[in-house]
Amino acid sequence: MIRLQDIADMAGVSRTTVSNVINGNTKRVSQETIDKITAILKEQNYVPHMGSVMLSGHGSRIIGMVLGFNQTHGMQSLRDSFVGELVGTVQSEAERKGYYVMLIGGENIQNVVDIASRWNVEGLIILGYNDEKYKQLSRKLNKKMVLIDTYPAGEYFFQNVGVDDYSGGYQIGQYLHSCGYEKALFLAETDIDSDYSRWTGFKQAMEKEGKFCSRTRLVVVPAEKKYRLQKYQELLPRFLQVKALAFSSDYNAIEAMNFFQDQGIKVPDQISITGYDDSIYAQMVRPKLTTVHQDVSQKAYLAFSRLLRMIGGEQLKEMNVKSPVHLVRRESVKENERSF
Repeated sequence: MIRLQDIADMAGVSRTTVSNVINGNTKRVSQETIDKITAILKEQNYVPHMGSVMLSGHGSRIIGMVLGFNQTHGMQSLRDSFVGELVGTVQSEAERKGYYVMLIGGENIQNVVDIASRWNVEGLIILGYNDEKYKQLSRKLNKKMVLIDTYPAGEYFFQNVGVDDYSGGYQIGQYLHSCGYEKALFLAETDIDSDYSRWTGFKQAMEKEGKFCSRTRLVVVPAEKKYRLQKYQELLPRFLQVKALAFSSDYNAIEAMNFFQDQGIKVPDQISITGYDDSIYAQMVRPKLTTVHQDVSQKAYLAFSRLLRMIGGEQLKEMNVKSPVHLVRRESVKENERSF
C-alpha cells in the first residue's frame, strides 16, 4: 500500500505539504503544487486513513446528514422519494468535492452531539428540525449547520434552504378554483411548517373573489397508513361532494388515488386530485398526477454548497434561501368550461 512519504517523493515535496493538500490546508501551497500532488494521488488511487485525517486538526472531510425523523408517511424515512433524492444528491455533491457523508439519526439530540463530536464532522445538514430543536442542538454542539425546510416562529436566525411553499399552495388553489372546484379540500399530515404554508397559499387563492375558505377545509390526516385509509373511508361522502382534493405531497395524493380506484371511484371524473413535489412517481401513476414541481436536487445542492462556504469561513448574509416552484398540469384534474 502506497504511503504518504511515497507520494511526497514522487511530487518532490515534503510529507507535510502532501498532508496539507489532502486535508485542504492549502493557503501556503501554490496551485501548481496542489495540481501536481492531486494528479499523483488520483493516479496512485491513494485513500487517506480516516483516523489520521481526523487527528490532523485540518478537518475530517465528513459532513453529517441529520434526519430528524425516523418515519415519514408511516414508513422508514429513507424509503420516501423526497428524502432519498435529497440524501442522494448531498452524497453525490460531497463525493465530487472530496467529502464523506455520515447519516445521523436526529430524533435524539444527544445522539447527534455524540456522533458529530466523536467523528469530528465539519458541519451538519439537518432535515426535520424545528427552531427549538435547532436551539437545543446549537447550545451543545459548536458546528456549522444548514437546515432544510424549517419554519421558525419569528425571523430566521439560522441558515435554511427551502422552497416557496406558499406560492405552490396558491398555484394549486388558483388552478382548482379556475376549474370550478370552489369547495376543494386541502389534505396534509400536519398543520404546521411547510404543510401550513401550502395550506395558507391554497386558502388565499380560494378567497381571491371575496369568498371565505374555512379552516374546516384543511383536513389533517393520520401519519400511519392504516388510519389514513380509514379517514379517507370516513370522509368519502364529503370528498365526492366537493369533487376535488389538494394533497400536500405526491405520496399522499397517489395513495388516495389508489384508494379511490379500489372503491370504484374514477379520478378525475368523480374526484380531481393534485399533489405537491413532482416526485418520480407523479408521471408513472395513471392518470398522471397534476402537482407542484419543486427541485429537490437543487435544494440539496444549495444546502451543501452553502455549508461548505460556512466551513470555509464565509459569513452568509441571507439566512433563508427559497427556490421557486411551479404548477405542472397533467391528467388528474378534470377541467371544465371555466378552466383557463
